[in-house]
This record gives sequence, C-alpha cells and structure tokens, in this order.
Amino acid sequence: MEDVKLDLNRICLDKKDPMLNVEVRCNHGLLLHLKTSLSDNNPRRRFWSCPYYGSNKYNFFLWRDGMVDERSKFIIPKLVKKVKDMNEILKIIKEKKELVGAYIDRKTMEMEDESTFTQIEEQCSSFVKMKDEVKKTPQKMIEVKNIESFSSISWCVSS
Repeated sequence: MEDVKLDLNRICLDKKDPMLNVEVRCNHGLLLHLKTSLSDNNPRRRFWSCPYYGSNKYNFFLWRDGMVDERSKFIIPKLVKKVKDMNEILKIIKEKKELVGAYIDRKTMEMEDESTFTQIEEQCSSFVKMKDEVKKTPQKMIEVKNIESFSSISWCVSS
C-alpha cells in the first residue's frame, strides 16, 4: 500500500514565484534547491543552504522568505499535524478496505463450495434412488429392456 507523504517543499512552492527559476549556488559551486523549514520558529519559511553548511568555512545559507508572523508559527504546525493524522487515518482505512475485500472473497468461496457440495449431494441422492429402482426391478424386466435396446441399436445399424 502506498503511503501518502507530506511534501511541504512541493506544497509550499508558489508556482508564480520568479525566484523559483533563479539559480542559486553555494561557495562550492553546487546548484542549490529551494527547501522549506519545518522548525517551530520558521514554519514554512523557504531557504537555500549548502549541503556542507556548518562543516567548514564556506557556510552558505540564504532565506528566501521574510520572517514568519506569530499567527503562522502557531497555526502551521497544527495544520501539519492534522495532515499527518489524516494520512494515518487514510492508511488505516485502506488496510480495513483490504481486510474487508479479503473477507468478502473468502465468504464468496465458501458459498461457492457450499453450492458445489449441495449439487454433489443431490447427484448422490439421485444415484441412490436410481440404484434402489434398479434393485426393485425384476431381473427379467431388465433383460427384456436390454434386448429391446440391443434390437433397436441393431435395427439402426442395419438400415
């Protein structure tokens, strides 16, 4: 089952933003991708950062967005949590759907098996009745019927 992932980098991008087409490179010459902060202090705030940031003298870091207002700092983490919770609920619903589907398949097979078993029982019952009728029929009658059958077959073949 495929999980629904929360991709804030994709969600937070404004397709009309002219800065999306700007090439930003760090001091190492690496092309940097616009990232989105997930911290409580800077929720949804976008930035560029060198992959080696903090490890040497070429510390390149640049904010794309201005400071985040207090209301956004409060609301955005709650919305992110809500989306994650909804994804968990969706995952549970998908699992339940699979279980229900498997249960329905099993019940369908059981009903088909029961139907087949009933047909076999009916055939067996029919054979038992035929056997009882044959036992009750006098032997001479059976011989006469066999002779008549043989005669009609012979007559068809000779014609």
